[in-house]
Amino acid sequence: MTWRPTKYLLDGELDNRTPGRVTGWLRLAGLRGKVSIDLNGDFHPDIRGARILLRGAYEGADPEAVNYMEGFALQQTGTAGHMTAGLPPCDWTDYPYFEWHSTANDRVVLAPARHEIRIQRPGAPGDDEIREQRRPRATRARGHSRKVPVTAVLAQPSSTNA
Repeated sequence: MTWRPTKYLLDGELDNRTPGRVTGWLRLAGLRGKVSIDLNGDFHPDIRGARILLRGAYEGADPEAVNYMEGFALQQTGTAGHMTAGLPPCDWTDYPYFEWHSTANDRVVLAPARHEIRIQRPGAPGDDEIREQRRPRATRARGHSRKVPVTAVLAQPSSTNA
């Protein structure tokens, strides 16, 4: 059986920054815990070596999700299949598609919408680094916009009184 839990995706990440490994986690509606992912293999060339952040939009009924996800293992190990964001060079498909062959659940396929994924490439700053880079800039900007007291301006000698 092929599992297609995309509809129940809440959030997660898939990470291929270590060559030959795809690791990560998923939160899926209907499961009581995070799904841990540890696979042999790599992403396709369009995203190889990157980290993929996933954000789903499930707002359905929990009993439906619980029913569908029954039997899905919280520990997913096995082999990466086709894992692509669908970007050039397209060698599989032109949309996000993440497939693996699980020792516990056979074949699993996530096909999120393009707006539900964010790609973090090696060497590109992550969210924490971006926040840290912005903080000093904002602090410096506040320091330069300090107001000068009116009394300091009035106390300066004028050139006509000299």
